[in-house]
Amino acid sequence: MKMGHLFYLIVGSVFLVFSAGKSQAGKVEFEHPDAKQIMMKDIPPGPRIYAVPSNCKLSNPDFIKKMAPKGKKLFNDKKTANCVACHCAPGSVGCGNIGPNLAHYRSTLMKADYLGGQKKTVSWLFQRVADYRVQIPPEYQKEPYYNIMTVNLTTGKLSYDDVCAITAFLLSLE
Repeated sequence: MKMGHLFYLIVGSVFLVFSAGKSQAGKVEFEHPDAKQIMMKDIPPGPRIYAVPSNCKLSNPDFIKKMAPKGKKLFNDKKTANCVACHCAPGSVGCGNIGPNLAHYRSTLMKADYLGGQKKTVSWLFQRVADYRVQIPPEYQKEPYYNIMTVNLTTGKLSYDDVCAITAFLLSLE
């Protein structure tokens, strides 16, 4: 979220608390006509399910090897995907520790069950990078810890090719 948007979100929220009133119909009305539009721009669209595109050959080791360097670059790019803000991976500098360390992802974390016994597959991993929110079981949807990853494909932050490349990078981490 850009700092300007964050500022407007905070100011707009405070503004709404102090200035929203109820109309005769009982609906909340906004005193400032732009307040709702400013706030709504920062709310991502609802969760979406994605299929791995046919040109993203994640079952092909040669394709993974070819795409992994682009995925690694995106993973570490703080202006694009910024995965490194929360995760460490081999070759990452200044990585965070909010999410799991992804070193050896394919041979360790990829083999572990996810919440509710979900099996991790290539399609699962692609979805995780694209829009993780559909994988959160209902009982965890209000838990902040499970709702902190960026929503990449649904918001247009990344393209299908970008998500494919990051997924290939993760699958290359033996």
